[in-house]
Amino acid sequence: MMNDPPPRSGPTPEYLLLLTSHQSTLYAAISALLGGIEGAHDVLQETNVVLLEKAGAYDPARPFVPWALTFARFQVLAWRKRQTRDRLVLDDELLAAVADRLIIEQTPPSRRLDAVESCLQKLIPDWRRLIDARYVDDEAVQDIAARLGCSVNVVSVTLFRIRKVLLDCVKATLSAEGGV
Repeated sequence: MMNDPPPRSGPTPEYLLLLTSHQSTLYAAISALLGGIEGAHDVLQETNVVLLEKAGAYDPARPFVPWALTFARFQVLAWRKRQTRDRLVLDDELLAAVADRLIIEQTPPSRRLDAVESCLQKLIPDWRRLIDARYVDDEAVQDIAARLGCSVNVVSVTLFRIRKVLLDCVKATLSAEGGV
């Protein structure tokens, strides 16, 4: 219709400010994902091109850095695939772990705490009581095992599994909130 505003043809000034103000963070993350600075500048430029192309998809209500790091990670993967020289490059699992860690570290502590609390609420009651006994009440693993009538190993393995479930939940929660 004639009254409809023309479609936006490019990124907003606010988006450009976010992109330019986080260049050093993106460069550091890309360098970490590459395992060094070789290629980091090129990957940063490729990431910037993609971020400019995706400007319309960015939701300003969500944090910019975790969202941008998702695209940086994919650009690192693409760069690695183009490399034909024999040299040590991080395997994909390690790259994913580093990327997850960077996203978590770029998330404000209050959001991380909210995610942890949300994930704790989702635990089954027995697991929640075990976590509370160990980390809130500071009860020793040996004491928990004696109280529950099981071995120290069973308690330790169960705590490990619970921590893994919590970590996966926190990463998923932060990714969902950050648009990753």
